[in-house]
Amino acid sequence: MKTRFERKTRLTVAAILTLTAASNVAIWANDDLERALMESPNVPATSSATSFQVPASLGRESVAPTVANVGAASGVYEKDGRVVVPNATVVIPKGEGYEALISANGQGLLVELGLCERDESGALVVGEDGTTKRRPLLRGTQVRKGDVLGKQKDAELVEQKIVAEQELLVSEKEAAKELEVEVAVAAAQVAQASYKRADSLNKTMPGSISPEEIQEKYYEYVRSMKAIDKAKFDLEVNQEKVKVAKARVNAADVAIEDRKLVAPIDGIIDDVMQNEGQWLREGDEILKIVRYDKVQINGSIPADRYAPETIADKKVVVEVKRPGGQPQKLEGKVVYVRQTVESGHYYFYADVANQKNAAGYWLLNPGALVTVEVCVDEPAVAPNASAPTAASANVPKSSLTGSL
Repeated sequence: MKTRFERKTRLTVAAILTLTAASNVAIWANDDLERALMESPNVPATSSATSFQVPASLGRESVAPTVANVGAASGVYEKDGRVVVPNATVVIPKGEGYEALISANGQGLLVELGLCERDESGALVVGEDGTTKRRPLLRGTQVRKGDVLGKQKDAELVEQKIVAEQELLVSEKEAAKELEVEVAVAAAQVAQASYKRADSLNKTMPGSISPEEIQEKYYEYVRSMKAIDKAKFDLEVNQEKVKVAKARVNAADVAIEDRKLVAPIDGIIDDVMQNEGQWLREGDEILKIVRYDKVQINGSIPADRYAPETIADKKVVVEVKRPGGQPQKLEGKVVYVRQTVESGHYYFYADVANQKNAAGYWLLNPGALVTVEVCVDEPAVAPNASAPTAASANVPKSSLTGSL
């Protein structure tokens, strides 16, 4: 005979099992609803997951989306003969001179940080105190390639250059000294004459000069001839030392120039990481320069639907939606499709000529998400043709390096 406790325990376990089964049915039904909505964005969504009714007589395999779509996970779909890629990312082109990071070329103090002023001829403007005039280097400052933006302390390098120049002066004098060669030639001529005279006298009057003395004069003559070769060799060495000294002077010049912060590209100062007067180690980042007149769009397409050659060199249309403004479209071209499949997708890059709005701000901002339409139904753009530049897109010339 079962006790009351055992009967209650059995009833509790049965209730828990019933609730668990009902919960599992609701969970997989809700999962199927979410998957169907993801793969079929055109199907109206219901107000809640509980309204998705699954007949008890149907298994999980019976729940399937009613609308087929391209790439459920990434949201890629086709529209009017174009492949539409949502949530593509705007990035700065790499390896094309659209971004530059200036770092310290050695350990030392950052003694100057500012844009050196130049006159109409391009020469540096020097103030009354003899120093170059500079203006503060702030974020958004427009710079040109070759502009001197500051420098690290180079007093030690200047002294090393002075030493190298003095060594060059000494080596040049030694290289110009041919006196030792002339002395060696003269000594050889004397030794040769002495030997010939002794040898001739001994032939005329045999025994007048001992064989040992004649042999000694001969060796003296040979040694003097070798002295000429040595003097010439030393002269050549001195001439090579001149080249070494010049190389040291040039190396000192390069080291001094490397301590200058020179803009490698046209653009604007995007970030200033150091302040004047700070001690820097080699490799410390100082300035970042960018330009925005051309950007790249990074997107992906499903590898099970499209091959890389399907979109290679195709025209793209980028739709830009900015808060408070009407959507605008910019054209570009696919320049590279990676042939490595990652998470079932091919990644591609498209060059797009950036433009400014009426307020003077760029429409495409690195890091932003945009929608890209790849014109797969149109002929591919010539492989050697690039995306239109900002100038060809009727963008003012001044916008090439305009501030944000």
